[in-house]
Amino acid sequence: MNAHFNSQLLCALTLCTLAGPVLAIGSQALDRQLDTVTRQVEQRTDRAIERALDRRLDTIEQRIEARADQAIERLPELPPSVSINTQKGRKAFNDVLLDTGYRAVERQWLATGTASEMAELERADITILEQRELSGLGILLVRFRVAPALDSLSALQTALPGLAEQLDRNHIYAPQNEQSTAASQQREVTRPQWQSLCHTTLRIGMVDTAIALEHPVFEGARVVQESFLQLADIGDSLSAPTDHGTAVASLMVGRQADQWPARLPGATLFNASVFYGRDRDLSGATLGHLLEGFNWLAEQKVSVINISLTGPDNRLLRAAVDRLNQQGIAMVAAVGNGGPAAPPLFPAAYPEVVGVTAVNAFGELYRWANRGEQVLFSAAGVDVPVAQPGGGLTTDSGTSLAAPVVSSALACRLDSQTVNEAIDSLATDAKGLGEPGRNARFGHGLLDY
Repeated sequence: MNAHFNSQLLCALTLCTLAGPVLAIGSQALDRQLDTVTRQVEQRTDRAIERALDRRLDTIEQRIEARADQAIERLPELPPSVSINTQKGRKAFNDVLLDTGYRAVERQWLATGTASEMAELERADITILEQRELSGLGILLVRFRVAPALDSLSALQTALPGLAEQLDRNHIYAPQNEQSTAASQQREVTRPQWQSLCHTTLRIGMVDTAIALEHPVFEGARVVQESFLQLADIGDSLSAPTDHGTAVASLMVGRQADQWPARLPGATLFNASVFYGRDRDLSGATLGHLLEGFNWLAEQKVSVINISLTGPDNRLLRAAVDRLNQQGIAMVAAVGNGGPAAPPLFPAAYPEVVGVTAVNAFGELYRWANRGEQVLFSAAGVDVPVAQPGGGLTTDSGTSLAAPVVSSALACRLDSQTVNEAIDSLATDAKGLGEPGRNARFGHGLLDY
């Protein structure tokens, strides 16, 4: 009995000893199964949430696009030909739509060259309207009108072989913002959130409309502006709108005491007023006046020129950009609001120019922004609080409102760096958006200043 009892006791003790590890192994396996199930549930939940969010975002995007389409449909459109008058009511020229889809001064052309080369223009079917030496750019500029039979590039190149590569149309360029005044009247305009980028004494330029300097945000700001709307052949000037230039300038040197500072409090802003008024909502700048503005800014020794306008490629515009680049003047331009399928617009598409696109407060691309290799940087340009003539703020959207952010940042870097070094350092600072690396939508990414 004792032997049998001892044997049973030994077996019992052995089973008990083994039960601990067996139970532990079973518990670990169960834990692993539970972890796997938990992860699967979490993943399925995450995917369900993502699908729900995607559906909601798609719905919101569709609503926004529908409203945007309605807003675009309400935007005024210029007829094929618009008669532009001077300040005194005299006929200046016709602003016409070309077969290319761009606009130009009807039957007006520009040419550069030496005085002897310009002798080729002395023909019965050509009328020289103005000849001007642009010493800042180092060119002689001639504006002339042609007879209808000569009003094409091929006809002029055949008639003027010595000037064939030195002439082009007097194209008309457009500002790149879409004012949201109606929306701003429905809600309070948010206070600007930017900070001063540097306090360095800078000389920065812009070509735009005139600036309403009486606006309170420019109190204490150093702004010098010159008008380039004179027409020597008529002896009068075109009218000068102020909406766009006021908005752009407020993003660089505008400030509100004890509320928000100027991005460039130590800068002197030189503004070349080149836009004429066409009606209440639309304005334009002839290439001839734009070149005169560039010339003046080069003479002022600015380090950066902010260009918030777009239009077609043009031989004379390209030549001016080359001259400015050779002088070490950086150029920053809006890429345009033509939409994702639009062709590259100029001057932003020239390789020497820093092309800027617009994003909203969430880093999402502005719906109407152009895309392509010309996009170098992104900056805030959607529902941006800006100054408006007459006082107060409004909200605007467009790539032209993103450009001055980049111009300001670049101007601060140029105090101690070359243009290329400054651009490279901004590329390093940019927050990547969209596809990895530089891409056609956001460039190097967002400069959040």
